[in-house]
Amino acid sequence: MASYVGAERASSTDPRDWGRALAVALERLLEAARLDGRYAQHEHLCGVDLVLRIEEDGDGANVAVRWVPEEDGVDDGEKEKLAS
Repeated sequence: MASYVGAERASSTDPRDWGRALAVALERLLEAARLDGRYAQHEHLCGVDLVLRIEEDGDGANVAVRWVPEEDGVDDGEKEKLAS
């Protein structure tokens, strides 16, 4: 089953400053899905579960978001696609 990850570094550890990094991470996630041949637009992320991971990185934070699209029960054994 394919999964896609987008990541970006935020320049602050303050959660109020993570919005831009999250937006960039989501765009990278969608780009990874498109490069894999999946027609993926921002609309395809509405109503689905995404996994958000934030890790402190010095004076900033790494923001990563992961999406595992539903495959109608098909497990093709693909590895996670990473775009950062």
